[in-house]
Amino acid sequence: MASAGFVLGAFTLDRLIIIITSMLVSLFVYMGFVITLNTKKGTDFIGRHWFFRPNVVCVFRVFIGLAGTLLYFVADRQFWGILLFAVSATLDGVDGLIARRCDMVTPLGEEIDPLCDKATYMPPMLFLAYDGLLEIRLIWLLFLIEVCGQFLVRYIIKRFTRFSVQANNFGKIKAVLCYALIIYCALLEGAIKMPDFTEQILYLCIILSIASSAFKLISNHFYADILSILNLFCGLVGIYEIIEGKYVFASIAILTGQIFDLFDGRMAEKHGGTKFGPWFDDIADMVSFGICPGLMVMLHGGLKIPAIVLGAGYSLAVGFRLWRYLMRDKYDKTLPPGSFNGLPSPAGAMVALGACLFWKNLWITWSVIMITSFLLVSHLRFVHFGRVILRRIPRAIMVIFGFVIVFIIAYLIKAKNPQMLGAILILSFLIYVMTSRSKILGRAQ
Repeated sequence: MASAGFVLGAFTLDRLIIIITSMLVSLFVYMGFVITLNTKKGTDFIGRHWFFRPNVVCVFRVFIGLAGTLLYFVADRQFWGILLFAVSATLDGVDGLIARRCDMVTPLGEEIDPLCDKATYMPPMLFLAYDGLLEIRLIWLLFLIEVCGQFLVRYIIKRFTRFSVQANNFGKIKAVLCYALIIYCALLEGAIKMPDFTEQILYLCIILSIASSAFKLISNHFYADILSILNLFCGLVGIYEIIEGKYVFASIAILTGQIFDLFDGRMAEKHGGTKFGPWFDDIADMVSFGICPGLMVMLHGGLKIPAIVLGAGYSLAVGFRLWRYLMRDKYDKTLPPGSFNGLPSPAGAMVALGACLFWKNLWITWSVIMITSFLLVSHLRFVHFGRVILRRIPRAIMVIFGFVIVFIIAYLIKAKNPQMLGAILILSFLIYVMTSRSKILGRAQ
């Protein structure tokens, strides 16, 4: 038994070392291209050589990924299989980087990039399904949706509309999630003791695949409004889950709404929107980040008078914060670009939900809610997370961070641990506040 345990431990450690090494090599490759493309000489060098052209890199990474898949599943060369697949996934970001920096964006590239993504991650996912690590029916459902999206939907778009066929944010997030799922399955296959939530991630991949195809059939002009409506839907789901007493699911619904809220502003900047867009956005924010957390504060406090007063006060503070931005702060020329007057409502929701989940002592929770309500209506400056902080984080770091976030959320859905989720929300809020204040003070100096 001791010998078997030693072998199992060695196997687990070897697999972990292989994956970490592959991720580090991939990160080194990506950062090498980033550094090279940040110089005029490096950009000229890459632009002169045909094998660095984005479409060539795009096709080349498919062959690297297929080679890695065959080495891993057929030849049992796990190190080279995982390494080549990780490099192939990294080159998915490199081809777009070269296209943008070297001004090589082409219609052909917009069409073949999503196809190359699917040709890279679908073969190993099929192998994993028939090895018993992924649900076969879900994999074939995803495969069918991907094929329809790649060929049928794109044919309809090119034949009957003038819409773009390039990959949208839903498709990009889905691709990253599929790459992460494959690496995660390699960890599970290595006998590493960790919860199995592959099914939850697969369902998310399917939803994102459907959304990616559906959004291609809709004019870009409506993207921002649709994302605001999805944010509103998340808020309504959150309210329902709170009434049912499922605080973890309610918090995850609001976090999902925050992702939609993060992208709706970006879509409005990039593609424009309707005249009702700002009102849709504020109504959705009020429901998701104002009413929903306020209701949780009330029910968490057993509908006692202090809980009702503080919950209602928090919701009113969010409403005032949103009204002030829409009617006044939006037109305030003294506000630096990318800055907010008062705590943003998504950050307020994060700390309000986190306090209710983490602390059992009601007085501590209520104190945090009072401080949060004050920050919402205050004139303290905070930076925009999406426009300032997010844009300064290297893409490779963002991808790794995204892996971690997805796995944490999937684990929390399975484990239903409210205190762990509360701690993560509060810690995330504190990191945002410290980062935001440091950047504001840096600008002032």
